[in-house]
Amino acid sequence: MFIGRAPLRISFAGGGTDLEEYHNKFDGYAISSTINKYTYVMAKLRNDDRLQGFSPDFASHLPPKKHHPKSVQGHEIVLEGLRELKFKKGIDMYLATDVEPNSGLGASSSLTANFVNVITSIQKKKLDKYKIAMNAYHIGHNVLKWGIGKQDEFAAVYGGFNLLKFTKKKVYVYPISIKKSTQKELQEKSLLFHIGNRKHSEGILKSQIGDIKKSNKKTIESLHKAKELALEMRDSLKMNDLTKFSQILKTGWEVKKNYTQGITNPRIENISNKAITNGATSLKVTGAGGGGHLYVFAEPRYHMKITKALQKLGVQKVNFEYENSGSAVFDLNNLKTTK
Repeated sequence: MFIGRAPLRISFAGGGTDLEEYHNKFDGYAISSTINKYTYVMAKLRNDDRLQGFSPDFASHLPPKKHHPKSVQGHEIVLEGLRELKFKKGIDMYLATDVEPNSGLGASSSLTANFVNVITSIQKKKLDKYKIAMNAYHIGHNVLKWGIGKQDEFAAVYGGFNLLKFTKKKVYVYPISIKKSTQKELQEKSLLFHIGNRKHSEGILKSQIGDIKKSNKKTIESLHKAKELALEMRDSLKMNDLTKFSQILKTGWEVKKNYTQGITNPRIENISNKAITNGATSLKVTGAGGGGHLYVFAEPRYHMKITKALQKLGVQKVNFEYENSGSAVFDLNNLKTTK
C-alpha cells in the first residue's frame, strides 16, 4: 500500500495572476505558504483489473469495476487521472482531506498533485517536483476543466513559504527565507477561520477568466496591482517587516475584490468588519473568494476577542501551523517494525 500526503496552503498575495489567461500575456507573481492541513491518497494494488474508489469527503463509494463513467462526484481525479497517467492495473483508491470541499485552501489541486505523486511512484516513474505539479495542473485544468491557476499545485508539491513566478513558458519557485523569530511572530499573529458557504471556485474563476479575455480594464489593472503587491510582500518578508506585510495584505484584499463579481458578499463583509472592529489589523478570504476560509492577522492580545465575536456569527476558528514540507509518498510495504 502507498500513502501520499500533501499540504494545503494560505495564499497571501498575487492570486489570480497564476491563471494562464493572464500570465500568457503578462508575467504573474503570487505568495503563499503551506500549512499543517493535508490531503491524503491511499492506493493498494488489487489482484484483478478492477478499480474501487472511496471518497469520504463526498460520502461516496465506487464499487469494484473494470469500467466506470468518466465523471462521478468525489472520484473525478481518480477516474480521469488514471486514464491520463495510463495506469492499467487494478487498484483501490482512497482520497480524503482535512477540510470540507470548497475550502479555499487549494484542496482540489493539492489532492490532484498528491494523486499524481502516488500513482507515478507506483509506476516507478522518477518525476521531479516540477513535472508532478505540471501533470497535476494538466489534469485539473485541461482534463477536468476546472478553470484553475497554477499556484496551488506548486504550493502543494514544493511546500513552504514561496514566491511563485508565472510566465508563458514556465513556473519559477523562489523560497522566501524568514528569520525564525519572524516566523514565530507571524505564527503568533495569524488566525484562520472557517466561514463556509462557498460554492466551487469554478464560477468565480470562469467569470474572472472571461473578464481577462475581454481585457476588462478594471480586472487587468487589479491583477497588475496584485502582482506588484506580491513582490512588495516578498521584500517585506525578507526584511522581516510584518507591519508592512499586514499593510500589503490589507491592500491586496481590497484589490482582489475588483477582480470580478462574487469574491465578496454581504456576509463576508459583515464578518470582516466584525473582525476589524475587534482588533484585526488585516485579513483576506483565501482562494478565489466567495467563502471558504478567512485569514486574519492580529496582535495576540486580540485573538480571543476576535474569535468570540466571529463565533456569534457562526464562524469557527481553525487551529493551524505553517508547514515547510511538500507532498510525500510512503510505501508501507517497505516499512519495518521494531518490537
